[in-house]
Amino acid sequence: MFQLFDEKNNRRHSLTGLIKEIGRTSECDICLPDDSKVSRRHARLEWNGQAWVVLDEGSTNGTFVNGERVTERELRAGDVLEIGDYRLRFLPLPVADVAAIKKTTEVMTAPSVEEIRRRSKHRGFTEGSTIPDRRDRKG
Repeated sequence: MFQLFDEKNNRRHSLTGLIKEIGRTSECDICLPDDSKVSRRHARLEWNGQAWVVLDEGSTNGTFVNGERVTERELRAGDVLEIGDYRLRFLPLPVADVAAIKKTTEVMTAPSVEEIRRRSKHRGFTEGSTIPDRRDRKG
């Protein structure tokens, strides 16, 4: 997993998912405000299954990787993405951060109907049983 480190603001943006929009508008995944050289929707990052690729979205002032203007470029660790006055360094995420992201993005699945029936029988319920309402208890 990778991140973009914003050298201007000392912030990092974890790259999760498949597409990250970059631009001046707050609707973008990576918002670079207060810079007139950054277009509203300046560029996007796409995961192609093997690497992150930056694509310029027809911005007025261009997208640069390591000082070279690009329309599309596969990113490598250490590359510097320049958008307006922003310098975003493309870096691997530290191992601890990767583990934390994976832990928080695990998909939870509901038990199957068969599993619910098996658990219910184990607890003494049978088909047609009524589950008592705790509010009906006196005490």
